[in-house]
Amino acid sequence: MQESRINELLNLMKNGKSENERIVAALDLGEAEGERVVEALTGQLEVETSRAVQEAIVSSLIKIRDRCVAESAAELLKNEDAYIRNAGVEILALIGDSALDVIEKMIKHPDKDVRQQVVNALGEGRLKKAPMILRKVIEEDEDENVVAAAIEYLGEVGCGKEDREVIMRAAKRFSSPFFDYTVKTAIMKLSG
Repeated sequence: MQESRINELLNLMKNGKSENERIVAALDLGEAEGERVVEALTGQLEVETSRAVQEAIVSSLIKIRDRCVAESAAELLKNEDAYIRNAGVEILALIGDSALDVIEKMIKHPDKDVRQQVVNALGEGRLKKAPMILRKVIEEDEDENVVAAAIEYLGEVGCGKEDREVIMRAAKRFSSPFFDYTVKTAIMKLSG
């Protein structure tokens, strides 16, 4: 896509007179590439007031699905707006293995809420390396809720003795009715 067309679409997405005009511009930007386009889309996602335009932006970011999108989506996980955080999870989950490096880096983030969002992206995305990363989270993360989320998803995507053993070791580290229920449910799924 030519620079002049990209500039035109960026302007329409931000300043279009109608919602439909902004939606079409956002969707057409999904055919473009480059850091500038991704930054403009994520920047507009954070300030846009129309949910329909936000959804068009998320669709375009998923369509572009490169490392730049993964890095921008990871930053969205820190946003105070729940819709924006969930959009970040959705983008990371759906762009697949191109998000893997970013996910592996973000899984060590100091904020437990960000780590939990990353676990959600891992579980929803069904990445090839998801079981391995989830096992690592279960063994190393210090937050009960993050570990419980990883156990829940490992119960869905795991498949072997190693997964059951990792979960049972975590059961010795945390003890609450919620955590015990999560462990029991995951073990049943892995055994059945």
